[in-house]
Amino acid sequence: MLKRLKLCGLVLVALAFPLACNQKDDPVAPANPVAPSAGSGGSGGSAPVGPEAAGGTPGEEMVRKGERGSSCDSTSDCADDLSCIVTHDCPAGVSCANKSCQPSNFGLMGTGKVCVIHECTAKADCCGEMPETAPKKCATRTSVCSTPIVAGCTVKNCVADKDCAPGTCGKAFCSLSATAECSTTADCAVNTCNPSTLKCSVTQTDCSVVGCALNTCPTHYCNCLNPDYLPSSPICTDPDCEGICGFNCEEERCIVDKKCGQDIECAATAPFCDAGKCAECRTKDDCKDKDCVDGHCGPQCEADTQCKLFEACQTGKCVYVGCRSDRECVLKAGNTAPTQDPRLSKCRIADGVGTCVYPCEIDAQCAVSEACIAGVCEYLGCETNDECNSIAGLHNLPAPSPERPWVTTAQCRVQTKAAP
Repeated sequence: MLKRLKLCGLVLVALAFPLACNQKDDPVAPANPVAPSAGSGGSGGSAPVGPEAAGGTPGEEMVRKGERGSSCDSTSDCADDLSCIVTHDCPAGVSCANKSCQPSNFGLMGTGKVCVIHECTAKADCCGEMPETAPKKCATRTSVCSTPIVAGCTVKNCVADKDCAPGTCGKAFCSLSATAECSTTADCAVNTCNPSTLKCSVTQTDCSVVGCALNTCPTHYCNCLNPDYLPSSPICTDPDCEGICGFNCEEERCIVDKKCGQDIECAATAPFCDAGKCAECRTKDDCKDKDCVDGHCGPQCEADTQCKLFEACQTGKCVYVGCRSDRECVLKAGNTAPTQDPRLSKCRIADGVGTCVYPCEIDAQCAVSEACIAGVCEYLGCETNDECNSIAGLHNLPAPSPERPWVTTAQCRVQTKAAP
């Protein structure tokens, strides 16, 4: 019996230790307690106050629940809809946030600047000593030297060229005559047996024993061979067409220049080469019942569903408008890897553009690269270009070369209007 009593005593002692979200015993309160401010350490999440001041009656002890950011020992210390997410007491000056005791604020302020990768301002920055453009005689070089198949053409049955665009409907010849072009079998001469000569009328073969074969027109197929393709052409080895800069400057980045030179280089969905870009149309004549607008038949969009996320269809074009509701921010953040609970995300609309933000009261409620500014978690931003080069990892890069003459840097700039 004595052993059983000792065992029960040990169990009771073990249960007395605080567990996650369990209420801890508060020390004996003084005769005239003073409520600590929100965010104080120890068991400051709850504090006894005079019952008369809270509207109670003498003899009753009232408890003030901790607001968001207050220190706490258990969920019962917190106001409604809030939970205690730590199990240890926090010292003075820190608050319960991000599942650990963190300083309430770190004294960091946002700069309103962001890092922008910069490589070029104009095409010349990407080309170095390479010629930016080739002589006019080189305009067809890509088609002649390296385009054996017409882009966007598919080998299939056809009746007319329009069935194969941008290819052509291949010619067909009668089965018994390689020089007789046909569209249908009716275009082919009938191969009959001449009773006087016993010769077939088309093939002139003996038909005294076996009859004459039928002269038919085979099925037409799309011809996708590029008629201009001739790799033996002198233009393919012309030194004047060599060493031309193959890069262009777009959004301050040097990218491979994908400009077209001829229609044949464009796919079926945008078969026209217009000013170096493949377009759906050049004029209204290229469209059935719509106008040709900026290389497209008709407007870019007619409904928001034709645009990207956070874009709206305005006057026929997709325009970035950002979020429109808190729910959009929650659902969007749920598909990524947010640093905070996406259900806290809110949509803030300014100047007609919505931005998803996280509300806050203290820095510790924000991500490590953010600070709580005017009640919203905002990116701390950069102060110098050197900071940006370190953030972007732009160190120990290879020196510029004739093939890659530009230098990649990161610049600290004032943040512009919200963008996708």
